[in-house]
Amino acid sequence: MKNTRTSFLIFSILVMCFFNCEKQLEDIPENDLSADQLFSDEEGTEKAVNGMYSQLQGYDYYGARLRLLLWPHSGKYQSKQNANADANQLSVTNNNLNLDRLWRGIYQTINQINTVILNVENTGLTNKDTSLGQAYFLRAVVYFDLARMFGEVPLRTKPATLADINIAKSSKEDIYNLVISDLKKATDLLPNRGEYIAGRPIKFAANAYLAKVYITLAGSNDASEQPEGFNSVTESEITATEITNFWEEAKGELDEVINNGGYELTTTFGDLWEEGIGSRNTSESIFELQYGATGASRDNDIIRDVVPSGHPIIAENTNSFGRIRPNKEMFNDHIIQYSGDDYSDVAFISAGKGKDVIDLDPNVADPRIDETYIFNSYTKTSNTKNQNVFPRLNKGNNAYAHLKKYRDLTYNGTNTINNLILMRYADILLMRAEVENEISGPSSAYAFVNHVLKRARTTTSGTTQEPSDWDATTVATKDAFRERIMKEREYELNGEGHEWFDMRRRGLNRFQEQINHHNAAVTFYKSENDKDFIFEDVETEMTLPIPSAELSGNNLINE
Repeated sequence: MKNTRTSFLIFSILVMCFFNCEKQLEDIPENDLSADQLFSDEEGTEKAVNGMYSQLQGYDYYGARLRLLLWPHSGKYQSKQNANADANQLSVTNNNLNLDRLWRGIYQTINQINTVILNVENTGLTNKDTSLGQAYFLRAVVYFDLARMFGEVPLRTKPATLADINIAKSSKEDIYNLVISDLKKATDLLPNRGEYIAGRPIKFAANAYLAKVYITLAGSNDASEQPEGFNSVTESEITATEITNFWEEAKGELDEVINNGGYELTTTFGDLWEEGIGSRNTSESIFELQYGATGASRDNDIIRDVVPSGHPIIAENTNSFGRIRPNKEMFNDHIIQYSGDDYSDVAFISAGKGKDVIDLDPNVADPRIDETYIFNSYTKTSNTKNQNVFPRLNKGNNAYAHLKKYRDLTYNGTNTINNLILMRYADILLMRAEVENEISGPSSAYAFVNHVLKRARTTTSGTTQEPSDWDATTVATKDAFRERIMKEREYELNGEGHEWFDMRRRGLNRFQEQINHHNAAVTFYKSENDKDFIFEDVETEMTLPIPSAELSGNNLINE
């Protein structure tokens, strides 16, 4: 990690961000390390590649800002961070601090990636292909994020200079064409398994992201309702490759990953979240960001953000705020669906009294519930006092279940050894089930989701009854399967950064339905304005606004 950070500091000299660009470019000393020097050999190029990852996983992007903004704005989480109050009420403004810093962090990442591409493309270095493959892959990942979050954005494919500080937004079809083109290049250039650094993406990661791109476009185009002014990207507008049907293209990419990628589910769901290094880069990992516990830089703030103060899953007397928590209905829905208890004709579980305790039968209930959530109560390591949470508490700052996936007894208050998993094999299987249902209906789609459910039932001591397999008697229709697979993604992938995107990629109608469910929960628990909010006018929240700093600094953008 020390070498990576040193490399990043060297590399950042070359790729100053285009915010306040004129001043920054003027301030670069003439004798600073040049691009020709850095990219003159394999070692320097590898340092530049490390710099791309450092920026991608830094605090202003995946390390914190993306989570701080998108999780509460997804409509699925609650945040107690005052700086994010507007997003927390599902009404984000273009003055939001996290929005501004995220935008800046994203374009700094793009600038560094473009610098690698520019300087490596015409070299004869032995690591040219692996370096370019990673650069194209990461650029696609970043622009895919931008396209989903903002729609139309400035499209930069070269390092920023004084001459192009001002740049207009590009169309969504141009952005998606670049994303698809870059991922196609990455499938050819990225290494096979075992040919490069462990933990870095291999070529099948590009296939996996291509599938997600196609599913995103297919689902939004098939949506029953979209917000006013929505512009679809159709197959005919993708010129980067010949496409006739997004669902079919997704199927092909997913089958490539499933049949040839060499990935497999871990034995138990808990293996993914085992405390310590055992949960890093498992057989299921397709793309995860690599973090370490050295140094004083807060790159990955996941512990601070999601683990409540004094919980025994982290080291005693370390700073942790647990400021982002799943909304009450998130925990509620998983309990009703897969606890094994009878909740017939009940929309919400009882909460708010000391007797409102969820007691899971370890032979029956879905093991993912206990692996994912902190609920009922816990004993603080700081003072050995009992802290009640949801459902024992119904109102107030502590009246939420918390995420339990991120455990680290080596956490020192600043750094965590937890990696962030951006893509894993269970996601592939759930997408494959979704695609199969859209193409052929549920009969041939059950097998893919049941593969995930079987692993979910598996524990170190045996198997549970829930989650039971799907079949024609339980999930009978295409429409029923479509909704259930989205909820299954929620149960399996909760807290892994998918909620904002999944809430929106099936269109405004489903987004509104999910928000209505949240609003009903707030009404049921009588917790409105007591940290919980009724969300209104959600059509405007399908995308994010361009930050005010970009609007004022780029005279070719007028929101």
